Amino acid sequence: MTPIPTISQIYNRLEAAFKSRLNISDVELKSVLDVFVAVLAGEFKLSYLYLSDIRNNIFPDTAQIAEEGGELNRLGQIYLNRQPKPATHGFYRVQFIGVENSFLRSGLTLKSNDDSTNPGKMFISETEHYLSATTNENIFLIRSLETGGKNILKVDDELTITEPVIGVENTVKITEIVNLPIESESVDSYRQKIIDAIQLEPQGGSRTDYRLWSQDAQGVRKVYPYLKENSAGTVQVFVEANKEDSIDGKGTPSTYILQEVKEVILMDPDDTIDINERGRLPIQSILEVLPITLRPVDVQILGLQQNNIEIDSLIKKNLELFLFEIRPFIYGADLQRNRNDILYSGKLQNVVSDSLGNNNFFNEFKMFVDGQEETKFTFSFSNIPFLRSVNYV
Repeated sequence: MTPIPTISQIYNRLEAAFKSRLNISDVELKSVLDVFVAVLAGEFKLSYLYLSDIRNNIFPDTAQIAEEGGELNRLGQIYLNRQPKPATHGFYRVQFIGVENSFLRSGLTLKSNDDSTNPGKMFISETEHYLSATTNENIFLIRSLETGGKNILKVDDELTITEPVIGVENTVKITEIVNLPIESESVDSYRQKIIDAIQLEPQGGSRTDYRLWSQDAQGVRKVYPYLKENSAGTVQVFVEANKEDSIDGKGTPSTYILQEVKEVILMDPDDTIDINERGRLPIQSILEVLPITLRPVDVQILGLQQNNIEIDSLIKKNLELFLFEIRPFIYGADLQRNRNDILYSGKLQNVVSDSLGNNNFFNEFKMFVDGQEETKFTFSFSNIPFLRSVNYV
């Protein structure tokens, strides 16, 4: 990429050009053209910056989002037919206990208890209810006041009603998760999906299509589609969730993400398309949507000269970032130049060495996958690596 010259560099170029072409002395040039050249240099600088901005925003890998004055959202609208997905609310069913015919007003707020999955979060019941004599009928819907993954709760988590309600116990319990809250789509995720839509052309029901269709589901990082072995016509789609939207922070999707992936594969979510043209799954195909399989990676470092909390934290962080890019390669859905499905012990060792710098070293390094020592391991099918432990000997 050609560097943008500074104003001083532009000024000097213009000054030299005027001197050469007009054949005048420095004194004459200074008195006549100083202001003129300074103005031109400033204008040219703006032109360089503007042209650089245009160049960057032509391509999805360098374009900025609309909030920063860029064209990434416009590219997304062209290739994905949508804007980045916003964060969503969480919806849960809770059980109220109290006297029959006790009244629960619309707008009643509840706060998650200290021992819940995410304490101190606010929720609201948006409809009014009267308690029934039958306990099982006193289960009502609430939603999180805020959006995003920090409002996730689990079944049996308890909340407290924030105001006294006559005839009703002030503590309620989650009985069902209707929809988990999901974080807003990150810029990097949105950008990658645009790039995939450009590079992976639709092919009438091929593996590429399943990957492109699944991008319409929220909370999904990537899917891995395969034909099921010994089952003609059955397509298995293994789903990896974004870390922040997964149930374990490692990529395992919730049942709600799996269901949404299934829905967007079966039917295009764009309701501006005629209903008879929104079906996606090829005729006679059978669809199975499943979670990815996590494969633990353990690292053993022998004879490390210096170690402390900061060093250990940096090693783990860099190993996790490296493993995050090791993923199964699928012919017909991935580009050969992006292939990165083989984990080498030597490369993991280099990550550790780079983390330590020049003044710290170790004597030996070992890598284990599923508890077995390996020097090379290929991740295929639905298998995804995650760092389980770093051990120092």
